[in-house]
Amino acid sequence: MYFARLTAAIAVAGALAFIVFNPAAPRRLATRAIELAPEAAGLDAASCPVSSPVFTAAFADIDDVISISPLGGVTAPGEPLPAPFVRVNTKSGATAFERRMTEVLLPAKADLVAVERRIVRDGDGAAVGQSWTAHFVACEDVTFQLGDIDRIDADIIRRIGGVAAFAEVKGPDHTAATARLRLRAGTVVGVADGFDVALEDARAPAKDLVRPERYESNPYLEARILNAPSDLLKAIALDHTRAQCPLDYMPRAMEAAWTELLGGAFGMRKAKGDNPCNAAVQDAPGTAQGAWFTDAANNGVAAKVSAVALAPDAIDPGRHIFALHGRLRSLTPDMVALTPKQTAARAAAAKDFFSFDAAAPDAVTRASHDPLSTAPAGLGADSIHAESVTPYVNRPFAETTAGPIYCYEGLRANFVGPRINGVILLQVADGAEDAPATMTVEARGTAQACADLPLPWAFDGGETTFYR
Repeated sequence: MYFARLTAAIAVAGALAFIVFNPAAPRRLATRAIELAPEAAGLDAASCPVSSPVFTAAFADIDDVISISPLGGVTAPGEPLPAPFVRVNTKSGATAFERRMTEVLLPAKADLVAVERRIVRDGDGAAVGQSWTAHFVACEDVTFQLGDIDRIDADIIRRIGGVAAFAEVKGPDHTAATARLRLRAGTVVGVADGFDVALEDARAPAKDLVRPERYESNPYLEARILNAPSDLLKAIALDHTRAQCPLDYMPRAMEAAWTELLGGAFGMRKAKGDNPCNAAVQDAPGTAQGAWFTDAANNGVAAKVSAVALAPDAIDPGRHIFALHGRLRSLTPDMVALTPKQTAARAAAAKDFFSFDAAAPDAVTRASHDPLSTAPAGLGADSIHAESVTPYVNRPFAETTAGPIYCYEGLRANFVGPRINGVILLQVADGAEDAPATMTVEARGTAQACADLPLPWAFDGGETTFYR
């Protein structure tokens, strides 16, 4: 017993002496221990804090940030629906046409579990840069990712085995690697001129989606063909139905300061509403609001989503958005209010998203228009007065019902782009038994206002059908 105690004392004394002469040793030893730690030691087995925030630090220097685009902002072509990210927009850089580069910081002590790398190419196919996404586990129920990082920290890549450790998940331009690194809050993950933050909380109720199964399969189908490891696919997957606002996981004072920045990409529009961050696109069953797909079998979390979204603007709920992105064949460039010589601009605007001012839901009650609201084919032939069609013009998407045809006017490409010389007709139909609900949409350039269309409203063969 004596010799055992003596041996232990000598060992402790040796360790203390080593630390005295090597003050950085504890950090290095701890890091090495974490790198070699078994899976059970991960934060995915640690309970999430109940009375304190998950995040303890900011995502970046707030002085570099001009705005935060909230969840559910207009989705870009091919972006997963519903949009699960907030976008951190940085201030102007060296010129008005550049964004300021800022350090992307880790907001909590977390385990880095995967890193994705994408090659960015220009219109001619030449590589012009890289985009990185780092995936983290904060605790048992909370995972998050920092995405669209321009340059990731070189030491992180070195510690996970270098680029050679990356496997293809969508061809050579999209690769990823698993990791097991525990990093401290405030660690510099990389640098970017704007980046995304997505957070998933398994404790949160799933979003009200009509077809949640569209969002449950793995997003990288190509990766299975390329034999990417299953643990890698699991690490980079994100349950879009449980996406939460990352700002809600900050300390109260920090959350307040960052919430003040919620708004448009350039800080000119401030987010409105009671919950300005958690406005992610949600399906409203039986209505036009939510995500619709170009094919009944399409998946909402595929690497390239073939879908559209109809929803209130996440920043100004009074403004509604058709996020069609060129998937409406009847909306042609000649409907865009630009000169014929502006060919490229007209073509681009015709494939943009479209916004309009929704009619106030309580402006007209349907009870006073029963003959119209029950007409499954749209407006009846006896509807000849403008006030009779009012309930069906620019109706908020969540206020629509299956059956009637609705008309939308005063459309504009994006928020400040050119006017659209035409209207859009829309009709929702309930699915039968196991069949998905459908939405039929058609742009009509023969009318500048809904009241100009002959009654009864009907499609004329140029419509496109979308599926829940």
